[in-house]
Amino acid sequence: MVRAAFLLLIPIFFIVSCQKGDTGPAGATGTTGATGAAGPQGPTGSANVIYSDWFTPDAYVKDTVFGTWGFYYDSAVAAITQPILDSGTVITFGKLDGYVTSIWPTNQVEALPIVITYMDGATADIDTWSALLTPGNLRIQLQSSLNAYGGISNAHQFRYVIIPGGVKTNASVQPGVVTSNGKRLDQGSVNAVVQNYKNMSYADICQHLNIPE
Repeated sequence: MVRAAFLLLIPIFFIVSCQKGDTGPAGATGTTGATGAAGPQGPTGSANVIYSDWFTPDAYVKDTVFGTWGFYYDSAVAAITQPILDSGTVITFGKLDGYVTSIWPTNQVEALPIVITYMDGATADIDTWSALLTPGNLRIQLQSSLNAYGGISNAHQFRYVIIPGGVKTNASVQPGVVTSNGKRLDQGSVNAVVQNYKNMSYADICQHLNIPE
């Protein structure tokens, strides 16, 4: 009986000793990283305010419109594009030093159109200087109400400033408006010129646009 009991214990011991170990506690579930906040919208691309040096027409073309003499000079300006004509601003300045100083003071500058009235003997003469724009071209035009001129003095000087309208370019371009030589402008100053340049002095316009006089 003792031997039989011993034999019965062997399988039981074997079964117990071959059981797997207890399962350990479950590991903590990793947390998902928080989603970052959306970045700001990319800035609107820069637009250039382009300005010319003073230039002097070397020769004018004479034409006649309804019996009134006119003179004009064409200056090729590639920056005057159709989008500029549609939504931008082009300001043309005149320094009309071809007149005697009693009619036009030396180095006085105004934006075209310029209307000058002076007496030619007992009769008033009205000179109208205009800037006519077409894609790629700036035309300086003079009309005299008395057909007073056989030619135009080459002492008159002109320059232009081109301000684009709303322009969109790649977002990688820095925002704002700059001059063609890279000077950054305040958008409010540019808007003030676009809206009010006809009532502003030449010096004020240059200051607002950060361009040399």
